Amino acid sequence: MKLNFLLVSVSAFALPTIAMAQDAASESQDQAGLGDIIVTANRTASSAQDTPTALNVYSGDSLRDAGIASVRDLATIDPSVNISPSAGAAYVAVRGIASTDVTEIGDPSVPVSRDGFYTNRSFSLNSSMYDLARIEVLKGPQGTLNGRNSTGGLVSIITNRPKFENGGYASVEAANFGTFNGEMGANLAVSDTFAIRASGTYLTHDGYRKIDGPTTSGDDEDFASGRIQALYASGGLSAWVSYQHDSRTVNGDAILRGTLGGPKPSFSDLGAFPGNSAQKTTLEGDRVRWELAYSTDSNLNFIYAGGFDSQNWVNVLDATGPEYPANRQFRQNERPKTWNHEFRVSNDSSSRLFFQAGYFRFSENNTVDSGLYNLDMTGLFADGGPLEALGQPDQYGIKFDYKIRTRSQAVFAQVDYDLTDRLEISLGGRYTWDKKTRSGQALLFLPALASPFAPALRLTTPGDGNLSDSQPTWHAGLNFRPKPDTLIYAKYDRGYKSGGFNSNGSSAAVPYDSEQLDAFEIGTKNSLLGNTLQINGDVFYSNYRGYQASQTSDVLQGSGIFNVGSAKIFGAEAEVKALLGKATRIGLNAAYLHAKFGNGIVVNDGDGNPQDISGNRLPNAPSFTVTGSFDQDIAVGAGKITAHADAKYSSKYYFSAFNLDDISTASFVVTNASIGYEPDHGGWKVIAFVRNIFDKNVLAYAQQNFVSHTNNYQFQPPRTYGVRASVSF
Repeated sequence: MKLNFLLVSVSAFALPTIAMAQDAASESQDQAGLGDIIVTANRTASSAQDTPTALNVYSGDSLRDAGIASVRDLATIDPSVNISPSAGAAYVAVRGIASTDVTEIGDPSVPVSRDGFYTNRSFSLNSSMYDLARIEVLKGPQGTLNGRNSTGGLVSIITNRPKFENGGYASVEAANFGTFNGEMGANLAVSDTFAIRASGTYLTHDGYRKIDGPTTSGDDEDFASGRIQALYASGGLSAWVSYQHDSRTVNGDAILRGTLGGPKPSFSDLGAFPGNSAQKTTLEGDRVRWELAYSTDSNLNFIYAGGFDSQNWVNVLDATGPEYPANRQFRQNERPKTWNHEFRVSNDSSSRLFFQAGYFRFSENNTVDSGLYNLDMTGLFADGGPLEALGQPDQYGIKFDYKIRTRSQAVFAQVDYDLTDRLEISLGGRYTWDKKTRSGQALLFLPALASPFAPALRLTTPGDGNLSDSQPTWHAGLNFRPKPDTLIYAKYDRGYKSGGFNSNGSSAAVPYDSEQLDAFEIGTKNSLLGNTLQINGDVFYSNYRGYQASQTSDVLQGSGIFNVGSAKIFGAEAEVKALLGKATRIGLNAAYLHAKFGNGIVVNDGDGNPQDISGNRLPNAPSFTVTGSFDQDIAVGAGKITAHADAKYSSKYYFSAFNLDDISTASFVVTNASIGYEPDHGGWKVIAFVRNIFDKNVLAYAQQNFVSHTNNYQFQPPRTYGVRASVSF
């Protein structure tokens, strides 16, 4: 009901605004050459080409034209990002650094920030990918100024805020797999000091993968969201508030199950995936954001930003495996409620001495109601079978009932000082206090979990856990600008990610320690030939300690997260953008990565066997990735045709610290293309597109699962093609 109201409000709000906006739409400013995007990577507005950190930035308009509607889609165009779905959730990896722990205790190593708001639970990470201003992908530790636990980087989603002008936009997309995507936004300047903005999106498509079972397809989509915002600004005071409601109901992830331990099946021609039990994922979410800012006459800026996020996630997976005679489901229900608060003070960023300081507080209360459930028995234990009396249908083999509280608070400060007109020094620090507590229990019923012949024992295991940790992080940088269009920077950052504790339901909570990362980086950014050529590059080295790896194990043997020791990461990245004449644009972005564990590291695999992983590659860390793009404008009458093509190549990488070939992805190339028409006047365009042109079956995730005793595989989308039309006013 809330969502219907919001989406109807967006539509109704847009109609009068369209009429008012025909003569009031502002003209975009021409930018010389390739132009530039203003970013807030260092918590203040600056040109991306003049920001001393490695980042990739994408404007909202370019993402919409490319059909990027989710964080998962972002990995198809960014060489530094890998995104892997995992049991209905997902995790993000940047430069080989990721947290694969998507449990109720886990924290992301690469957070996804939505308008400066952080959540731990990744099942809602796609929910703000509309009405976008831009997305900034920041690489390397960001823990001084940007939130918590960001040892690998940060994906910052920034949506459009209300403006003091009338206008709006709408887009619609139709494609194969029954795809229909729609998006609309409208902005109304009520007065010179008060503006309102409303936007919404609806995404739907049939399942990309067929399933031979009760659920006939997976990797489908049915998502709707609406957002309404208000902004007041007068003099040095501004106040902004936003409310958003999300709703998603899908079959969920399509998982191909193979033999535990391999061999890896052929993925050249994927038929229907076998399935035994119904699966489903639903998400309902409400989020409120606010920000109050005041600038004094003495150029001091005070900002208080906060927000509340409430999610209800239900995920039902097919957990049938060969070891137990039943059709099974793993039923998950989490209801996290998250608060963010941040107070920040700064002076004028153009001052010779620019400072920022503040206080940050994060809190999450979560309830977990999950377990392994037997739908019906099979084989000899099925209804009417000779051993029916021993069957355990409609029973939980293991049931988790937990309440979790996560608290994190920090104080931080950073100063940037101009030593000369060309040389700047940057120093920053942050001190973080983390606390996690869990109460509740796990209940095991052995005949329904391990074997129908097991004794009829019900075992209750307390799930209580407690962790308190605190650590400093810091930043030091030196920035040199030998000429206005050239930046050379060097920096050092300490990253920190809090620890946690495991519990597999049959034993008490087992703690694991925090991670630390010391990262060194040297880079340069250059705008040449009247900004028709941009050349950026960096080299980096990281010393990674306390790496938190994950392993799904038999519930009776132990599972979860464990510290495996140290790792060394070094690499290089380069980006080239060129404008050839006025009609041709090319881009090339490449990354080389060497990420390996240290020596003397022996850990148990999911079956309890010790394995030496010394010298193994970090998971989600391809040695080489490269993306390329080409755009050609062709003048046609009173408009232009734009032909576009892009591709991404990735070398082989593993999904596990054990570097098993049967849970790795081979090297791959994925290509996309589009052709569009846009008139010189009228504010509309139409684009025909095809993605994954050669219909490659590319792994998105692979896992050895010792609960179901299978190897599990998930895939990136197959070939899709369609038409998108949009209008702005």
